[in-house]
Amino acid sequence: MPKPRMIEKVVTDSGTECQHSTSILSDQHTNKVKPAVVKKKLVKKSLRKVHPAHTINGKSKASSYDRVSNSTCKKAKINGKSIYASIQSENDCDASSSVPSLASNFSGEELDSSESVQIPADDESCSYITEEECDAKETEPLTVSSDKADVFQPALRFSAFSGVPPYLNFCLHDEKVVELPWIIRRCLKWKLSTITPVVVRKTVVNSGFRVIKEPKDWIGTWGKHMKSPLFTSILEHQKVNHFPGTFQIGRKDRLWRNMQKMVAKYGNEEFGFLPQTFVLPHDLRLLRKHWSRRTTDVPWIIKPPASARGTGIQVIHEWNQLPRKKPLVVQSYVKNPYLINGTKFDIRLYVFVTSVNPLRIYLYENGLVRFASLTYSTEMNSLDDLYVHLTNYSVNKHCEGYVANEDANVCQGHKWTLASLWTYFLGLGVDVEAIKSSLSDIVIKTLLSVTPALNEMLKNNVANRYSCFELFGFDILLDSDLKPWLLEVNISPSLHSTSSLDLSVKGPLIKNVLNMARFQFPNNASSLSKEHLANYISTYFKERVCEKSSGSDEGSQYCHDPSCSRFDLSEEATKKHEFYENIVQRAVSVPSGSCWTVQNQGHKVPTDIVEETNILDGLTRDDVQHLIETEDELSQSTGFTRVFPSVNSERYFRFMDKISYYDMLLNEWQKKFGCLGDRTLAIDYLKSHHETTKLS
Repeated sequence: MPKPRMIEKVVTDSGTECQHSTSILSDQHTNKVKPAVVKKKLVKKSLRKVHPAHTINGKSKASSYDRVSNSTCKKAKINGKSIYASIQSENDCDASSSVPSLASNFSGEELDSSESVQIPADDESCSYITEEECDAKETEPLTVSSDKADVFQPALRFSAFSGVPPYLNFCLHDEKVVELPWIIRRCLKWKLSTITPVVVRKTVVNSGFRVIKEPKDWIGTWGKHMKSPLFTSILEHQKVNHFPGTFQIGRKDRLWRNMQKMVAKYGNEEFGFLPQTFVLPHDLRLLRKHWSRRTTDVPWIIKPPASARGTGIQVIHEWNQLPRKKPLVVQSYVKNPYLINGTKFDIRLYVFVTSVNPLRIYLYENGLVRFASLTYSTEMNSLDDLYVHLTNYSVNKHCEGYVANEDANVCQGHKWTLASLWTYFLGLGVDVEAIKSSLSDIVIKTLLSVTPALNEMLKNNVANRYSCFELFGFDILLDSDLKPWLLEVNISPSLHSTSSLDLSVKGPLIKNVLNMARFQFPNNASSLSKEHLANYISTYFKERVCEKSSGSDEGSQYCHDPSCSRFDLSEEATKKHEFYENIVQRAVSVPSGSCWTVQNQGHKVPTDIVEETNILDGLTRDDVQHLIETEDELSQSTGFTRVFPSVNSERYFRFMDKISYYDMLLNEWQKKFGCLGDRTLAIDYLKSHHETTKLS
């Protein structure tokens, strides 16, 4: 007699309880049902691995981690209610995958694999030694708490708008989502990169994905930057963690060149936040001329143009110390840094860009503060001591005087959270909001300097706007007057997490980044998988059931629709774009009104077109789709502040060669609804237009 199936209760996001069976696995090839005992046989005994001792705050400690228990039936709590659920051991391989789950490679060692998505890049495009590539060589484990191991998060989340396919819900690295039936979950494949951070792998595995070296098909990946032409190979249901062309700010030489163009157009007062820089060998004569006008006791910092984590950095003050045979960036050294406890520090900001056109920029509210290990000195004989002048963690962790900090809420040791720094400054009476405003300004202007190039590369190399998102690491130095200076931008910021402090910042960061990226089920899933997905939703989320379009498979209405994110426009949308972008060209704000309007600027506009109109009038289907994406993204932005578009984003329009239609649209949307903490009015307004455009 077959054993009774285990029934699992799940509380949906609507508050209702539902049940589904978790005791069976479907065979990938024959679709035959296998009893639960198969799963039980796959489970291995729990393991405990103890790693070599290391020093924290002067004390020797051994770091360790526990893998999830091998029990196939665990008591758990969802929304405070006790349930029993079958759980696959983290040490277990997926039923259809030859690649073990993340836990089997949990020591932090990267799998030896080649990735077709990544290729060696030339100097012109993206030749980097990125922070994440350096991290791939680290062997320190990601230490996580098991406090949340029994708490299950929903596997799906739904848009506020009807007819939008569900999103895959990402949980924290130390949480788990409810396991979907295998026939649905089989298409959730994550392509493993040689630099995929452990915290990212842990997050995606616990969110229901299988991490695979070389899958035939996949939904997402987290890797290094690619040459722009390689983006053409990305399929419409796939997402990568980069936009083409971001090396324009990721390389130190390109960052300086782009910033100088903005300085030439708009002045040093607006864009003079990057220290004076010379790119060698091209600027060697200019540097020599500049050097001769200054005394020899002025320090300079030299850096490779495309490296990270302090690699190849020197501080010099004599001309004969300057290397001649390799490309370099020579930067004026900020001699008067703000000091805390006599030591120099910098700030790592995490900046998330979800879209280039329209430009949507989010600034993570937390970050890291990295200190030099030794007391700061302006003496010339101290310049060769990197522990005095560099703040990179990868450099300072080797110093005997380095003190680690495991407490995210305490201002101690040589690494703090950004939240702790703000608390420290408030205690001194510093205007923290003014500093935050300056930081946002630097982030926006830096990205505006490359937006035209990014837009062009996006159009030429990416099939649709669904495919790309990017997390940047901005490194900022505060001088003694608390003026922020941009040091560099990392397009693959380190997410290596060796302490609880790191995890407190980077764990929620990755979860929210992936949720804001809005992953959906792939539209090329098998008919059987789609059918099971439709049955699953109709059983547990009855209020979310919607009709499929004619001629499509049942369940396709719950998968990503590529037509909603392509760049081509309808005739109606094209005419509206032309009016705002070409005929009027430079839209202006009417001071007395509350709406974004356009006025005749001397161009011959047909008389049947009114001279003044609101861009939110007559929203097209394309307009509605962009606004839905914006609202769904915003709903997942916990811990982030959207800095563009924002209340005062209109003032940045003068730094754009051409204001895009979508930037105008979102600017007006922001002005109409952006100040509302409760998005109900915005959502209701958009729902009414959404229903209208669906019927048209």
